[in-house]
Amino acid sequence: MLRLAPAHIVLFQKAWQALSGFITALLVTHFLSAGEQGYYYTIGSLLSGYVLLDLGLSGLLVQISARMFSGLNMGDGGRVGPAGEKRSAYIAMLAWSRRWYTRVSLMALVLLPVGFLYFSIARTGHEEINWQWPWIFVVIAVALSMSVYSLLSIIEGAGRVAEVYWVRFAHYALGAVLAWTLIAGGKGLCAPAMPPLAIAVTTFVWFRLRYRNLLENNDSIHGFSWREVVWPLQKRVAISWFAGYAFLNAPILIVFFYRDAASAGQLGLSAAIANILGSLCASWLTAAVPRITNLVSFGRDGDSKALFLNEFRKALFLMILSYGAVVLLVIGIGHLRIAQRLLPPLETALLFAVFAVFHSVGMLSFHFRARGREVLAYPLAVATLLSLFVSCLIAPSLGVVGVIAVFLGLFVSICIPSMIIGWRKMNRILVPCPGDSGKL
Repeated sequence: MLRLAPAHIVLFQKAWQALSGFITALLVTHFLSAGEQGYYYTIGSLLSGYVLLDLGLSGLLVQISARMFSGLNMGDGGRVGPAGEKRSAYIAMLAWSRRWYTRVSLMALVLLPVGFLYFSIARTGHEEINWQWPWIFVVIAVALSMSVYSLLSIIEGAGRVAEVYWVRFAHYALGAVLAWTLIAGGKGLCAPAMPPLAIAVTTFVWFRLRYRNLLENNDSIHGFSWREVVWPLQKRVAISWFAGYAFLNAPILIVFFYRDAASAGQLGLSAAIANILGSLCASWLTAAVPRITNLVSFGRDGDSKALFLNEFRKALFLMILSYGAVVLLVIGIGHLRIAQRLLPPLETALLFAVFAVFHSVGMLSFHFRARGREVLAYPLAVATLLSLFVSCLIAPSLGVVGVIAVFLGLFVSICIPSMIIGWRKMNRILVPCPGDSGKL
């Protein structure tokens, strides 16, 4: 396997995600009508409701695994050593997470009736779109993928970031190619099922080939308590997880429901580009999360803070630069067909400003979570829920621009002050001793 630094692998995977997302956008605008584009992104938004079942655990497991794996090692086939209580607790955590996600994958099927009810009563205009069978297909695909989510998180937390992101690159690549094939073949509304199916297949095959002994060692069912280890942090992470889902998906659902499918398609495509760019720019920080957490676990808070600040500044600078470049590009291609499927330049710029705040909240949360705290969960939830409530009131009259303006105003007035206050408060609590190299 090609040897690259973890940050480079993460960047490579995110770059592919951005490139494939752009190709998907081009294919959607070429092969799907404006109404079908609206259904395409709305199906994706409804489908993302699975995160309400996950409750932030898949992301949290990376940090839990990093903490519990400290002092252990992983040999060929995933055999964990040395023997002892720490190893037993780690294996018990793996066994528990697998059982949890098996149950969650079955619960994901509840999305079926939710989708049928939503699409049946939404005000989408008069265009007849056959969405019923595609919706059934994509929900089943998501249910299958959820059964393997914990495996990626646990191995990433064990320090094998580069390998995990190679696997993620594989399932993004396979999922994208399969989705493109369906879109070009006239089955575009089934395309959202391809990424989760690719996740399920590639992850299961990789884990059986590389970590079969880790699966076989799941004989330990004691030594790990969800209530003691996971729930104290998950109950706070779940709030921000829910807020993140609502932020990324609910505006599209609101516009689809109250306005029309074409407007929802414009917002969905522009939001997808904004989120891909934001995630791509944050990839340096994402790759450093296990190191940031490990430094804290060893009492080197000062070093952890310095590493975080370095990666955060780098990510934020790249984000602002890339968002500005895309706005200029949207202005420059105003005469092309794809521009008609995007939001106008001003609305795009406002939307990107909202996403810049949202991704900044997410990145700063890594710093707090490494210390067992979830400082920004409530501010993010309040800003999101207030934005959604007001958006439902004004969407019928003001449409997309009104929804974006509401989100921007409330996120700037609530989230930015909360980030500043949270950072200063944390610095007063965690002050390293002089000459201690960041040790508490």
